[in-house]
Amino acid sequence: MLFTLHVVAIGTVIGVTAHFAFSLGKKDGLRIARREQELKTKKEDPPKIESQ
Repeated sequence: MLFTLHVVAIGTVIGVTAHFAFSLGKKDGLRIARREQELKTKKEDPPKIESQ
């Protein structure tokens, strides 16, 4: 019984840690992808010349 409790507790800690790390990685990945898209869009748009 005590062994089973330890196995469940360790599994829970590992699961929560993995979920937390995955969430942080996903946010960083989305941030990087958004930044790359902004840079790509900025390169494709030629500078606009305003007439006076």
